[in-house]
Amino acid sequence: MTLFRSSFLSLAGVLSASLACAADLPSHKAPPIVAPPAFSWQGGYIGLYAGALLGEGRFHFLGQAPLRGSGFVGGGTLGYNWQYTPEVVLGVEADFGFRGQIAAETVSGIYPGPTDSGVLGTLRGRAGYAFTPGWLLYATGGFAYGTDFVPRTFSANSYGISGQDSTGGTVRAGWTVGGGFEHQLFDRVSVKGEYLYVWLVGSSPSYTSNIGTVSGGVSSAGHVVRAGLNYRFGGAN
Repeated sequence: MTLFRSSFLSLAGVLSASLACAADLPSHKAPPIVAPPAFSWQGGYIGLYAGALLGEGRFHFLGQAPLRGSGFVGGGTLGYNWQYTPEVVLGVEADFGFRGQIAAETVSGIYPGPTDSGVLGTLRGRAGYAFTPGWLLYATGGFAYGTDFVPRTFSANSYGISGQDSTGGTVRAGWTVGGGFEHQLFDRVSVKGEYLYVWLVGSSPSYTSNIGTVSGGVSSAGHVVRAGLNYRFGGAN
């Protein structure tokens, strides 16, 4: 009986020592799963854009003729976004670019020639809704500026008058409103499509004509459709 008790106590001691050693071994549990940070539109960005402007202006001289030709637009963008909630994104954006020539239509014998090329830029606020983390719809509007749509020449066939611009285009202030969408392409790169209606203050250029110096009237406005590529300095929260 004494021998049995001694053997039992020895076995219990060995088991206790084995359990103590096992407790000291490193754990083999799987590392905790850490969710990747959520995508955010927050932060500054720069970008490039290109597209077209469809003229919606008019030339006035003893009648009116629409300035409805299309011209290339392209330039650069600088902006900043604030993401207030997962869905609400507000921002401010400025762009500066080049505008190509705008052609005209002949109406009632009034024929303006094409305009010179010029500049076109905006400074706008943006209000967006992110219906998924990587897709943003937004409305935008604010200040616009650009070279007015002054035709280089004109002719009024019904009156036998023709003239050559002696003033040149001038940069006029105005306003713009529109909207668009933006999509996260990579971590810091996004693409966008945008529509803007731009209106500029009218002007009265002078023309040297076959009857002397005459003044015309120009209303400058148009529809801008463009695509862009932005690089964002923000990113995940």
